[in-house]
Amino acid sequence: MTQPTQRVLYLPPGVVAAPPPTPVPQSQSGLPFDRAFFEQLLPAMVANFCAQIECAAPLVEVMTVDGARHYVNGVSGVTDQWVALHTTQPDHAHAVQVFVPYTTIYRVEIHPGADDRRQLGFVLNAPAPARINPAPQELPVRAAAKKKGK
Repeated sequence: MTQPTQRVLYLPPGVVAAPPPTPVPQSQSGLPFDRAFFEQLLPAMVANFCAQIECAAPLVEVMTVDGARHYVNGVSGVTDQWVALHTTQPDHAHAVQVFVPYTTIYRVEIHPGADDRRQLGFVLNAPAPARINPAPQELPVRAAAKKKGK
């Protein structure tokens, strides 16, 4: 009968072994950008970013594997497979709702808002995203712009 071999590490006197690493919680889907990211993490990250650099309307940019760059004004809905984003493009004067599958998102960036792209900007105090939002609503950013234009 053979005894199992044990791996023993002898440390010098006064040296303490490091505790085992704590497991990093992973999303249920295994994707870095999923429903939980858009419902919980992104709004908190944007608020934290703005608290650090004092920006009122940050620019949130979502990039997808097809090369598209989505300048996000807000998250209007989420499901387990995709996110609905209210977006604005620099060369368009109107907002667009885009449905993006989580599997196509490879990067999300937060930038301080620039004066020359004021219509682009994430709404910090927006309501929580709906599960699915069937009724279109006017974006708070656009409503504020209309009031200023009067």
